[in-house]
Amino acid sequence: MDLVKRYKWLIIAVAGLAAVVAFLAFRPDKLFVDDVVDESLSDAFSVSAAETSGADTPTTTTTPPPTTTTASGTDPADTTTTAPAPTTTTTEAPATEPTAVATGDFYGIDHSAEGTATVYELNGDYVLRFEDDTDIQNGPDLFVYLLPTDDYEKGDSLGEFIDLGKIKGNVGGQNYELPDSYDPEVHQFVMVWCLRFHVPFAAAALSLTAPTEQASRDERLVA
Repeated sequence: MDLVKRYKWLIIAVAGLAAVVAFLAFRPDKLFVDDVVDESLSDAFSVSAAETSGADTPTTTTTPPPTTTTASGTDPADTTTTAPAPTTTTTEAPATEPTAVATGDFYGIDHSAEGTATVYELNGDYVLRFEDDTDIQNGPDLFVYLLPTDDYEKGDSLGEFIDLGKIKGNVGGQNYELPDSYDPEVHQFVMVWCLRFHVPFAAAALSLTAPTEQASRDERLVA
């Protein structure tokens, strides 16, 4: 009888341990508990704004023409000097307000999702922002990726992508600094990916809303 009781308690202990391990691995509570974030767009560009605060207006530099002197004993009337016109150089002030470069709406992939993803640019720096209306179903090990395409379903992997790290929260506004490898004309798809189970939770296809710096240069060259 004692042996039966021991096995009974052993089975209960093992079952309890398995339940704890399963809970920690799957984190089903994440599906029902929101992680709320409240970052503003100004937070993302606070450093850039501080660097440009002293350069709000364009600066103009004028180079005067050289001074002509007449040697002693020379009649000034016999000396003719044509001075070059003064040159003026204008330096444009850095922008102080970010510009929306690309935007798209979130949609769920076997999970609920809504909201807007927008890429902003300020003086060559790019930030991916989940706008304040973002509301994505929570889950374990959610990461934010930028992909060149939404064609992830045709293969077993995501292909080449930019890893922006773990999602800051599934609800609310949040900012992600983009690396130098980001190209707005290439990386036009945002993915919220569950790394633990290798499945997508949400995505947003980005459409360009403003000419990129590279496109502007190309247009000037063509003109």
